[in-house]
Amino acid sequence: IFYNGNVLTVDQANSVGSAVAVNGDRILKVGSDREILAFADDKTEKIDLKQKTLIPGFCDPHGHFFFDTEMQASCVDLNSAPIGNCQTFADCFAALKVKVNETPKGVFVQGYGFDDTMIAEKEFFTRKDLDKVSAEHPIVVRHISGHLCVANTMALEKFGYGKDTVDPVGGVIRREADGTPNGVLEETAIYPIFAAIPAPEKAELKKALSKNALRHASKGVTSTIDAGFLNRDYLDAAYEVIDEKDFAIRILFNPFEPHFSGFTAEKDNDYIRMGGVKMVHDGSIQGYTAYLSKPYHTPYNGDASWVGYPSMERETLFELVLKHHKAGRQVVIHTNGDQASEDVLDAIEAAQKEFPVADPRFLMVHAQNVREEQLDRFKKLGVTPTFFAVHSYYWGDRHKALFLGPERAARQNPIKSAIDRGIVCTSHCDTPITPIDLLLSMWACVNKTSASGQVIGPDQCISGTEALRAHTINGAWQNFQEKDRGSLEVGKFADFAVLDADPTTCDPTKIKDIQVLATYVGGNIVFEKK
Repeated sequence: IFYNGNVLTVDQANSVGSAVAVNGDRILKVGSDREILAFADDKTEKIDLKQKTLIPGFCDPHGHFFFDTEMQASCVDLNSAPIGNCQTFADCFAALKVKVNETPKGVFVQGYGFDDTMIAEKEFFTRKDLDKVSAEHPIVVRHISGHLCVANTMALEKFGYGKDTVDPVGGVIRREADGTPNGVLEETAIYPIFAAIPAPEKAELKKALSKNALRHASKGVTSTIDAGFLNRDYLDAAYEVIDEKDFAIRILFNPFEPHFSGFTAEKDNDYIRMGGVKMVHDGSIQGYTAYLSKPYHTPYNGDASWVGYPSMERETLFELVLKHHKAGRQVVIHTNGDQASEDVLDAIEAAQKEFPVADPRFLMVHAQNVREEQLDRFKKLGVTPTFFAVHSYYWGDRHKALFLGPERAARQNPIKSAIDRGIVCTSHCDTPITPIDLLLSMWACVNKTSASGQVIGPDQCISGTEALRAHTINGAWQNFQEKDRGSLEVGKFADFAVLDADPTTCDPTKIKDIQVLATYVGGNIVFEKK
């Protein structure tokens, strides 16, 4: 029994209690101290919450848990402020050199988090720059968006990228004057490289998975997502650590469409499940690869008409959406630009017309620049968006001045407009694109404030209660998991987090400073702040 607390159930009425009774791994009852303590006998463990706030564990609505595990375990952090400390090319190269010096020749060295718009040089480095770091290791550096990378000559050669390599559909190989790849790869051009980079040894991988699950638990997360999963080695290792009871949280994985047929739900259990199919229809706003209906605010490479591009042909998009929809799978599609979202809405409408399904829960990931009239179509078609509200914190100033301009930046991630229409929506951190921190994501939804303190789009601010729902029960609902998690109700998993303040009543500007004191999964403590 947990008692003497401020229990935010996040049920349909947003009921508040003071105590919770747990039997096994499920919630037995929620109510007052008097009601709940009446269940106690001499074998009951009683935990005094000391007036702290108990919430459902965060249901991370969209992320890349296995990709994040790899980044945390074996890659070099090249993030700039406010995430990391790399301010110049030289900082990046010095950090990579440390990793090179401890890595055997011929073995991959990876960096992540590089942001060409935050680094002092305000551009990408090239293969020649990375060759100076090492010509004896294949080096790959991921852009912070996850949609571009830079590879050195050895890495390019290893995967057959040369002067005669044709740009793939939905991707770009940037080139030098003679046509030789300069090392920067965009969108679908990065897929062959990352699909082929070998996973760590299983023992190392299992340790990294357990560590990352605990890291998520320390942020109050009890359920997370891997959207765009493609590496079987990671899944096999995850099954083992879960069987060994060395995995702190629950996970759902969405296989990436080209690899979907290689996965099944036969090993589903309470800690790991297979979800829908993940697709990508455009890229990144800060990488200039998101597909917009109107040009970017500032010209891209001197092109004032640049609107980005889709990741696949429109006809292919329609075919894939219909194929998986008819097969009874949830369709999860990444869009950032409003034109990409328009294409996806058209494909969904066509699929529903040909094969109507009552509750398909098409999930549009990010949907950062959807327009008001497009949200009307979301409502009509039963499409649910998971927004990326922390963009206003990490990139808001640059969206306003560089990528989108003031008007579009103010409407970015329009969660208030969606909620006003009765659309079930969430917000996420897209970890490892930004660090796992759903309290920061809640704060971003409530305050719409950039790292420099600018309020960008106050009309899209929501309440603390709405933000809490967007990171708990709505995240469970979006992934067809609302029957056993996301709120503190009878029969659901006893998954919850203890906070040192109430995010629904505290000063809204302080939500990001709230501390997670403890996290419980299935009634068992998996994290406690020391």
